[in-house]
Amino acid sequence: MIYYEIMAKEKIKLLIVEDELDICTSIQSYFGKRGFSVSTTGNGREALSMIKTSRPDLVLLDISLNDLSGIEVLKELRQSDKTTKVMIITGQLYRPEEIQKIFDLGISDYRNKPLVLEEIAKAVYEILDEKPREFLPSKKKEKHIGNISSGIVHQLSNLLGIIRNKCENFTSNVEDGIYKSKTPDELVKMSVEIMKDIEETVDKAMGVVGQIKENKKK
Repeated sequence: MIYYEIMAKEKIKLLIVEDELDICTSIQSYFGKRGFSVSTTGNGREALSMIKTSRPDLVLLDISLNDLSGIEVLKELRQSDKTTKVMIITGQLYRPEEIQKIFDLGISDYRNKPLVLEEIAKAVYEILDEKPREFLPSKKKEKHIGNISSGIVHQLSNLLGIIRNKCENFTSNVEDGIYKSKTPDELVKMSVEIMKDIEETVDKAMGVVGQIKENKKK
């Protein structure tokens, strides 16, 4: 397994357009921990607004969304924007000629689910012409801090990273003016939904803390 860490001084901006929360969170956490600035949405209309406002370096665009399809988003985007790089991600199966038509709309890559994040990262760096730093995995046995395994520590770190990314994503979108068309009530509703997601992640983190406490007793 090879891990990639961003080398550029300025953060590369990714926009993840995906309405499956687990997939979206997984991609956001993976790239966020590698120094990317990651924004997310599951809404095609909002994606078009975010692209116009924040100018991401690359858009990871799912075809199945909760309003417009990814193809419709791409077609509308290309009417005024020919340069923003787009990678299609989809769980749908298309014939080769159908995939070619999608490439003809101006995409940089096409990936079928389930996604392998290391392969996605490799493709992202190639699309953006970036040179990632490579880390080979340690072949040593799992390290322990006292009675706490490094696996548990890594699990807790991942959960905390997810919490941080959710907060950073919302704050960045507000600061970039992406939500300027939202009413105060809509912003409150979005905040409540984010807090619910964070609450669930905190509960998972507390479960890991419980494991750590049990290990300390041994």
